[in-house]
Amino acid sequence: MGRLFDGPFALIVIFLIIVAVVVVLVVLSMNKSKKTDFAYIAPPTGQYPAPVDVAVQRDYMQGLSHRSNSTIFGVIGLFILGIVFGPLALVQANKAEALGVNATAGKVLGWIAVGFSILWLIFIVTRLSR
Repeated sequence: MGRLFDGPFALIVIFLIIVAVVVVLVVLSMNKSKKTDFAYIAPPTGQYPAPVDVAVQRDYMQGLSHRSNSTIFGVIGLFILGIVFGPLALVQANKAEALGVNATAGKVLGWIAVGFSILWLIFIVTRLSR
């Protein structure tokens, strides 16, 4: 029996676990229900469309932008500089939720990136202390 991180097999297993977690999070973050689009609210038959509040629409679009940024930062943080990109993902997710857009995937990926980077730092420190 060798050490846990000896050979390529352990690295392949860890990589596959990370990919599986990312895939599961992306699938869970996709909302199956159709949300109402603020650009056009369907009126009852025979009536004109309801007026759209431009500020609400702008906030919603900014929230969507923050949500996608948080997801991107979270995925990047899983592989590169998680101690930097993890908190960025958390900040963007909080901004999206402040604007009324759900950003659970970005929060989860951000925390996972921070956790992986902390574990990686612990691993490096224990290796260098020998």
